[in-house]
Amino acid sequence: MTKGVKICLAVAVTIFIAAAVSALWLYRPAESTWVEITQDGKVLYKFDLATFDDEQVQRIRIDSPDGGYNIIEIGEGNTIRISEADCPDKTCVKTGVLRSEGVPIVCLPHKLVIKYTDSPEVEK
Repeated sequence: MTKGVKICLAVAVTIFIAAAVSALWLYRPAESTWVEITQDGKVLYKFDLATFDDEQVQRIRIDSPDGGYNIIEIGEGNTIRISEADCPDKTCVKTGVLRSEGVPIVCLPHKLVIKYTDSPEVEK
């Protein structure tokens, strides 16, 4: 192997290792049980998933100013997900259950974000 090939191989291995470590860090399970639901940058709800009865599913309907809607389900093992939406691609529904702090559930057409948060206090 030439010196150039060795350098390229070392760079490729370094990039692969950095990507693997980043992916593991990004998808680590959430430490917090506090969830924040925001729409267009405004906090709509902030609550602790641990306070919900995991045997009973609760639903919240959030209407968008443009006339659309999302239905959020809370329950089944203290989880949260978007179960129904009228947006065209339904990526938010396909995302499934909120699992990690690094990857929120996002509905771009309705400007809705569901994410874990550390603080139980509502920001003003």
